[in-house]
Amino acid sequence: MVLLVACALSVAAADEVWVLRIEGEITTGTVTYLRDGLKNAEAAQADMVVLILSTPGGALNAGVTARDLLLDAEIPTVAFVNREALSAGALIALACDRIVFAPGGVLGAATPVLETNDWLREAPEKIISAVRTIFKATAELHGRIPEVAEAMVDRDVVISGLIDQGKLLTLTAVDAANVGYSDGEAGSTEEILALFHQEAVPLIEYDPQWSDRVIQVLTMPLIAGLLIVIGLIGLVIEMMVPGFGVFGLIGLCCLGAFFWSHFLVGLAGWESLGFLLAGVIAILLEVFAFTAVDFGIAGLIGLVLIGLGFYTAMLGPLSSSTQMGQAIAIIAGGLLISLTAIVIVLTRLPKTRLRLGGVILSSAVTGGAFRPNREAQVQNAWVGKQGIAVTDLHPVGAGEVDKDRIDVVCGEGFLPKGTRIIVIKDEGYRKVVRKQAD
Repeated sequence: MVLLVACALSVAAADEVWVLRIEGEITTGTVTYLRDGLKNAEAAQADMVVLILSTPGGALNAGVTARDLLLDAEIPTVAFVNREALSAGALIALACDRIVFAPGGVLGAATPVLETNDWLREAPEKIISAVRTIFKATAELHGRIPEVAEAMVDRDVVISGLIDQGKLLTLTAVDAANVGYSDGEAGSTEEILALFHQEAVPLIEYDPQWSDRVIQVLTMPLIAGLLIVIGLIGLVIEMMVPGFGVFGLIGLCCLGAFFWSHFLVGLAGWESLGFLLAGVIAILLEVFAFTAVDFGIAGLIGLVLIGLGFYTAMLGPLSSSTQMGQAIAIIAGGLLISLTAIVIVLTRLPKTRLRLGGVILSSAVTGGAFRPNREAQVQNAWVGKQGIAVTDLHPVGAGEVDKDRIDVVCGEGFLPKGTRIIVIKDEGYRKVVRKQAD
């Protein structure tokens, strides 16, 4: 494989070389930037991609996803260690076909750490072992000495003459050349081209796009929690009113933005959407098939499944216990806030105009209808009257009783449009109905 890469890099009739910069902390935005850059470079049939690395590392899951993108790339890649490529940055460098050092560049120091109460500590052995194996496998794919990569992650790895036990390996340009982890030194991208005999090739610098920044914001824990809350509230309100309106659109957009952003950064998968869909179905069964008001076992199962959908979408395979706890807290808080808001909506919605015209109060509740001496008469007059559902009742909807179109609530949970109904309770602002017996 190394021979094939070398042949590809030495082609003289190249069209162009693309340059991507990975600077600062590695985040979810780095993943989308790298994915788009590689995709566009391949579409342009570029001869190779040069990654200029100057990073102390960052999110482990983001680094692993970036590594997978580079290993799957159909175009030769060169890592240019301009200053430092540490931690997740070291993994990105190892995933490239070639590694070139700038004078003073360093590579390594990749043991995973956890941030707890503003201080850092090494991750447990389980995570260190997994990351060590990933580094080893990445080095082996490119014909590099695997023990060197392992020593960057695990203090217990000893290499005679290079690293002692209890120390993490960080390679200088000279060290890297001695162990086969460097393909040369260069002071600029132009000198990199000269190393591979492509001096006349134009350089195309790929800049971060606005979408990279948007995805980075959408995957922030706080923003992700807000998307969950707004999305769930919007969909539940939409289920309670006839037709499809602004609340359903807002809910779908929020949940769509949540899963879209987490899917692009390699966290969410089809299992996350499966959990969410199963949870929504369970809640629909609870509301429309099992009980109209009480929240039973189907509803609880639905909440758990929805929570699992969000949970699996927020965490990667190498997430720490701290990140897991944070995700659980965000999801639990989001579900709790959503349930509280839903309860408020269910008790208040029929008395408002939240449906943008869908809730139309009867003229009987305007003007003198609020006078106490008439309220009992008006309520008693409605009970027992028969009519027809002019919309689907979810359980809120509209019915026609004595040629008057009124807002009704189905006590049975759901009734389709056209069902004969009878008023069984009058609460002033809303009429509770059930299906009329044959």
